[in-house]
Amino acid sequence: MLSNKSPAIFFQTFISSLLGYIALFFINRYIGPVYWGYLSYALAFGALFSLVTDLGFNTTYVKFISGKGDTAEDMGAYLVIKVVLNVIYVAVVLGSLLFWTDVLKRGFQNPIEYWTIIAVIPYYTILNIMPVFNNYYKANMQSYNIAMPRLIESVFRNSIFIGIGVLYYLHIEGSLGAGITVILALLYSISYFIYIILLWLHGHPWGFKKPAVETIKKYIKFAIPLAFATSIGIVNGNIDKIIVQFFWGAVATGALYTDQRLISIIATLTGPVTIFLLPLLMRNLEDTKEIQNTKIMEYERILSLISAPFAMILFFLSPFILNIYNARYLMYASSLSIIAVGGYVGALTYPFSSSIISKGKQHMVAWISLSGIILNIILNVILIPTTILGFRLGSLGVEGATISYTAANFLVYFLYKEYFRKINETRTRSTAVIHIVVAFPSALVLLLSAIYLKPYSFIVLFPVILLSLLLYLIMSLSLKEITTGQIKMLIRNLIPRKDQ
Repeated sequence: MLSNKSPAIFFQTFISSLLGYIALFFINRYIGPVYWGYLSYALAFGALFSLVTDLGFNTTYVKFISGKGDTAEDMGAYLVIKVVLNVIYVAVVLGSLLFWTDVLKRGFQNPIEYWTIIAVIPYYTILNIMPVFNNYYKANMQSYNIAMPRLIESVFRNSIFIGIGVLYYLHIEGSLGAGITVILALLYSISYFIYIILLWLHGHPWGFKKPAVETIKKYIKFAIPLAFATSIGIVNGNIDKIIVQFFWGAVATGALYTDQRLISIIATLTGPVTIFLLPLLMRNLEDTKEIQNTKIMEYERILSLISAPFAMILFFLSPFILNIYNARYLMYASSLSIIAVGGYVGALTYPFSSSIISKGKQHMVAWISLSGIILNIILNVILIPTTILGFRLGSLGVEGATISYTAANFLVYFLYKEYFRKINETRTRSTAVIHIVVAFPSALVLLLSAIYLKPYSFIVLFPVILLSLLLYLIMSLSLKEITTGQIKMLIRNLIPRKDQ
């Protein structure tokens, strides 16, 4: 099932990511890391308050419509809940801005950040409604309907970003100054408005039904155990950039967000597998514990196989990759290496968390997630700031944020895996360990290149990356981690089709 459904998502995410990295290059290289830092801060600020728009309902919705209930009523209940939460979101963001500026009489590093935050509010309100449609397609494994609207939105937005970067490269941008950050923020909002219209028009197979009070109560009852951890998780994912901006400024914030965008390639490439894990597990609840264990270990192996080569590239070549975007980021190279490890470990948690949720143990997912979140936030507060209340702390800045993220991911991975072993009453042996052997030749090439070649030029860097990926593929085929038949099937299914 995954071999047929996932390639369409892979095609979309690959093209979207490629365009995204090119756009990121033009923004950082030609518009500049300071303005990118302002935009990064505004996006983090808007995302921070989106904690009130999930509260565990997204996962709840996928679980319910993956089952055999009344889909139209489930969708109606979810839509009502999301609209109410969205109204609360807008009120909270505007209220927070007014409280900060008018009551506390505080400002921002640059006044333009205030208007950039205002400009991203429509983006987040649309983003918060989109799961009504996207999660329906996800639950019904309609990869074509997931992939195509995303692809169109990404091409539209990133093409404009690249075009603006070209204007700056040619020095014909005019006298926009810091105002460019507001324009970039508005482009997010405009492109996502197009995205949600496409989601509605593209598939359209559903019908909404006025939900009964009991249905809404059912949602609330299931979501409550997930709500706190989900909300804190959203805070956790954005608080690092807020703290970095406050203590270290816009360039450091831009560097951290660039690191996070670069490691998102791991989530991008594993997404075609993880997106359908929960619906698949929900459809196979009758499997024996031994079969479930075998499947989860196989999913972990696949995710490791996909993630490992890219995590290695980011780990060993971090200064050279960051230099391509902007030489001012070279001082943050160690941060990219650290966060690459965290991104790899984080990708391996999905099979275990999805399996636990499918068994109705969402309260344990909440507690485990909360453990990692608390650790991350505590480490952020200790490691990022220079001083708090006169006490000198870690003062590691961006590096402190990436250490916190990586440590939290290790903790969560360990706890998820141990709890999975407990409820499955079976020993699990990770097959991902073999990828140390698979990756060794590639790692050696990357290490020697970093020491002797020092590929700061893209002309040198790109062949080194291709060589490492080729060696990884050869080793994977030699050790039968992947077969030529599977590669052919992947290629055949790459272009999205309506029957996927």
